[in-house]
Amino acid sequence: MIVSIVVIILTVVLLTVGLIGSIVPVIPGPLLILIGAFVYAWHTGFTTVNWAIIGILAFLALLSQGLDYLATVIGAKKFGASRWGMFGAFLGGIIGLFAGIVGIIIGPFIGAFLLELFRGKSINSSVKIGFGTLIGFLGGTIGRFVIAVIMVVIFCVRIIA
Repeated sequence: MIVSIVVIILTVVLLTVGLIGSIVPVIPGPLLILIGAFVYAWHTGFTTVNWAIIGILAFLALLSQGLDYLATVIGAKKFGASRWGMFGAFLGGIIGLFAGIVGIIIGPFIGAFLLELFRGKSINSSVKIGFGTLIGFLGGTIGRFVIAVIMVVIFCVRIIA
C-alpha cells in the first residue's frame, strides 16, 4: 500500500517536472514523462500502461528531441545562417546553460550573431540570422511542450480508461 502511494507520487512528480522541463531547456521534459510512465507501468506489471504505450511514449520523446533540434536549424537556415552560424547557435546554447534560463534562450542568438559577424557578414545580416535562430529555438520549445502534453494525455487516458 505504502509502495503504491510512493510510486503514484513519484509518477505525478515526474510527469509534472516533465511538463515544466518541456519549456525549461535544461530539464529533459519528455524523457522524464517517459520515465514516470515506465515507473508506473513497471509497478503495475504493465497491465494498464503496457509496452505498446511505453513504445509510443518513447517514440514521442525521441520525436520531441528531433523536432527541437530541427526547429532551431531550420529557423537559422531560413534567415540565412551558414554552418558557422548554426555552430555558433549550438555553442551559444551550450555556453548559455551556465548563465541560467536567460542564457539558454539568448545564447543561441548571441552565438549565431557573433560567428556570422566574425565570418564577415554585416551587423544587420548577423542580427537577422541570430533572430531566426531564436525563432527556431522558440518554435522547438513550443513543439516540445505540445508533444509533452500529448504524452501526459496518453498516459492519463490509459490510466483512467
